[in-house]
Amino acid sequence: MKKSDKINKAPEAKMISKVRGMIDYLYPRIEGKVREIFVHENEDVMKIFKRKVDFNLAFHAWFLLKYEFPSEATAMEMAESFPMDFFTEDEKKMIRNFLNYKESLFEILKISDDKRNYAIKDLADNKTYLIKTLDLPDRFCEGQLIKVIIIKNINRDYFFYGAVQTFTIRNKKRFIKEMLNKIKIENFIREERKGGVIEWKSRKSSRRI
Repeated sequence: MKKSDKINKAPEAKMISKVRGMIDYLYPRIEGKVREIFVHENEDVMKIFKRKVDFNLAFHAWFLLKYEFPSEATAMEMAESFPMDFFTEDEKKMIRNFLNYKESLFEILKISDDKRNYAIKDLADNKTYLIKTLDLPDRFCEGQLIKVIIIKNINRDYFFYGAVQTFTIRNKKRFIKEMLNKIKIENFIREERKGGVIEWKSRKSSRRI
């Protein structure tokens, strides 16, 4: 079985496809419409993307986890609160795992011989994580700094989600401090906007789809 076949058969891949289908039903063709917003909001990292697949990975992570729809909710937040039995219990667990994603600046501590397992350290709190991958390009090395989103899958293993950003650094200490401050602000804003209620047609609340 090819790597791409394994990825497409992953439970998370099916769940993501269903979330995108739900969003396309609620907001027809919106993915194409908001790509310009993504490019505008991420001008500083656009030049990092060497391949089309890197852009697509970064865009879909942003689209599902960070882009706020007219409901003031993200795609995954809407999926988590969707009142119908569209998602299975396992898919709901996966959606909650996505909502609990962790984004930070990490240092690669160890790469397995087959290049599939990565031991990384979060430079914000010094916690370490074992990341399991299937199709990560062989272009990373131990000691490298990366900014990336990590998520726990249904089997409780962590994986990289979206594009993995690497950097050319002159002053490492200063770079780490500035990047961690930026991430801290982003995470604070993310936490502040949590907790709202999404109003579906059959429910009364403070948000409307």
